Amino acid sequence: MPRFDVSPAAPHELLPACRLLFNTPDSEQSRVCLLSVGAESVVFVARAAGRLCGAALVQAMSGAMGVTCPPRGESTEAEDAVTSAACAWLRERGVKVCQAFAGADEVRDMAPLERYGFRHVTQLAFLRREIDRTHDGIAWQPHESPVFLASPTSRNASLFAEALIATYEASLDCPELNATRTRVDILDGFSEPHPTPDKWCRVLVHETRDRSAKAAVGVLVLDDGEAPDSRSISYLGVVPGCRGRGYGDWLIRFAARVASEAGEALTLSVDVRNSPAMKLYARHGFIEYDRREAWLATWPA
Repeated sequence: MPRFDVSPAAPHELLPACRLLFNTPDSEQSRVCLLSVGAESVVFVARAAGRLCGAALVQAMSGAMGVTCPPRGESTEAEDAVTSAACAWLRERGVKVCQAFAGADEVRDMAPLERYGFRHVTQLAFLRREIDRTHDGIAWQPHESPVFLASPTSRNASLFAEALIATYEASLDCPELNATRTRVDILDGFSEPHPTPDKWCRVLVHETRDRSAKAAVGVLVLDDGEAPDSRSISYLGVVPGCRGRGYGDWLIRFAARVASEAGEALTLSVDVRNSPAMKLYARHGFIEYDRREAWLATWPA
């Protein structure tokens, strides 16, 4: 078996590593791919006789989450060498759940990850809804809208936390993500600093007819979309006892109004096994434009 020198890529190795990882021999395309390597990302490379022969890209995120793309190498041994180093790096940083995604033509490339404990769990559907100016731009009066601010950084932070955790109960959207994560981990996943944090998180509150009591029944988190003309629903959830009563529709209508005011489309991704959510989004005009296979590795604390 060949001996490999495995470590994070040196600056001069990043471009050839991206060529290998993303199968882009063109230098300009490789430079574009290189821009996707963020501050919390690491590219591991395997070298044999001083020559780069394998690469893996991993990213540690808040909430004990991580993400990786299919490792690539000139041999099975080179792929395994970088995959082992990448998984060890993630676990050292407290990652409990790592995700990996692949298109239909990339499934065979997931073999190195499967050898290190990743398993295929589902498909994610990527949906987009264009602006409907006839309906989306209708403004609500403050007393008419039960959707109000309650973000991790607002004075209603505790309400947001309780509502968010409740929406995770019996969730049909990738429940495997929570196999080893704790309540604290889940909340940490929503606590990343944002330039305007109070702009994105909303809680849906149900009020009794006589206005004597209020209860948080759902959570909506909006974020910048990948495309410049879009806004993303990064999370939408309703507490178990209130599901199937129209609160999801309320949150979608609110998100559509916000996006319409900004002149943006809405995008999201959803577990295809989540039939109620798929029906909800179809009812509101979302169209599927892509589908990706999803793999997960779960590790104990």
